[in-house]
Amino acid sequence: MPPPEEKNQLGLDLASKRLRRRRDYNYHLDFRLRWNDNDVFGHMNNPYYGVLIDSIVNQYMIEECGYKVNRDVQAGIIANTYCDYFGSVSYPDVVECGLRVVKLGKASVMYEVGIFRKGDDDVKAVGGSTHVFVNQHDGQLGKPDKKGMPSHMRRGYERLLRNNDKKGAKL
Repeated sequence: MPPPEEKNQLGLDLASKRLRRRRDYNYHLDFRLRWNDNDVFGHMNNPYYGVLIDSIVNQYMIEECGYKVNRDVQAGIIANTYCDYFGSVSYPDVVECGLRVVKLGKASVMYEVGIFRKGDDDVKAVGGSTHVFVNQHDGQLGKPDKKGMPSHMRRGYERLLRNNDKKGAKL
């Protein structure tokens, strides 16, 4: 029987997510947890996982795709979010988050984020979201552009997809 890391084909089922490794993700950021991130049970409060997921996605959009928050002709708005938990982290841990693009549509992108405790190989959570790009003008949001998302955004996402393909990712 092959080792679990060889069986991991980046499927979206819980069993596959539980097998995630750092190498499954192409963009990485570290975050130091804060005291107030803990809940009364001594582990990171569930909503903070969403904060980490949103933070790495937005940092990638800004730094790697050239997204200009509130100034781009289109806004990436969240259509859905999810998070599956496999272990816990707590202050004063440093967590390592990895980002990959699961699916790239004409006007949308589905992300996945793996959350790991620094120095621990077991994934603690796998979450993500879907952004839909809609036209924006003077702070008013409209509908998706018929041409799709801005080309500078697409190019940034395509880089992550190419890296996924090199790893044998399957949707």
